Amino acid sequence: MDNDLIPILTAASYRGLSVQAQLASAGAQPVFVGRLEWPGTAEIIDVVIKLYEAGTCGVANESIGYVANAGRGIAQPARAAILLLTSQELAGLDIDLTNYIDASGYIVCWVTSFEQGAHPFKFVRRLATFSERQSRAFFGSTFCIRLAAVDYVTGNSDRNDGNVLYVDDLHYLAIDQGCTGGGPYWHLHWPDKLAPNCLLELAREMLTSSRAADFITHAVIEHAGSNADWLKTLAYLAQFLPGLLDEEAVHAILDYMSTRADGNAFAESCGRLM
Repeated sequence: MDNDLIPILTAASYRGLSVQAQLASAGAQPVFVGRLEWPGTAEIIDVVIKLYEAGTCGVANESIGYVANAGRGIAQPARAAILLLTSQELAGLDIDLTNYIDASGYIVCWVTSFEQGAHPFKFVRRLATFSERQSRAFFGSTFCIRLAAVDYVTGNSDRNDGNVLYVDDLHYLAIDQGCTGGGPYWHLHWPDKLAPNCLLELAREMLTSSRAADFITHAVIEHAGSNADWLKTLAYLAQFLPGLLDEEAVHAILDYMSTRADGNAFAESCGRLM
């Protein structure tokens, strides 16, 4: 695992707003497009910047998902980082940032490279709108099969009907990790051991029973051969997460993921869905 996979950037790399894609309203999460000078290069790129309230595990959720996807070779935005900004740098958002400022005075942001030159989420295809052909292509793809297994290990219960960037019937990108550990607040409560796997549930809803069973079988087989990758991923997270979470929270999520990455747990959970 590359130790520079998710760098932590300071305001010195931030170049301000680029295209304002989405602002928080009525409690929505602030998401916008900004510009960064990427570390170690003179390259300035557009990135999607997501703000999470201080004291939550939102950035940790995103980081865990990104590292897990990278460890299993799942297509996702090419770059990711954690960006530390102050309210002065984000004055142009014109929203109340009080709840986003941590005890050190920073707003901790999740950053991914801006893909396809389009507004964030505009290319998220709601799976319910897929034609039968598109559904077969998606659920038959290595991308989807592998992602279902990753979502089980991380406990991502919020893949929902989106969180996938549709490029075409052969290419997809995983975005927005969602709820690691079965919910957004596993850092306050023990992770949910029965967290739903949205891709498996969607397969059952959108495919014939035989095709859904075939999808689940392929996901179980995919997971069965991934133990070595998960050992590397968990080792990396054990080094990386202490910068984001306290010791108890790190132990909780690593123990949770280790249990789900090993043995027959995934196959057993799929059996309960059949």
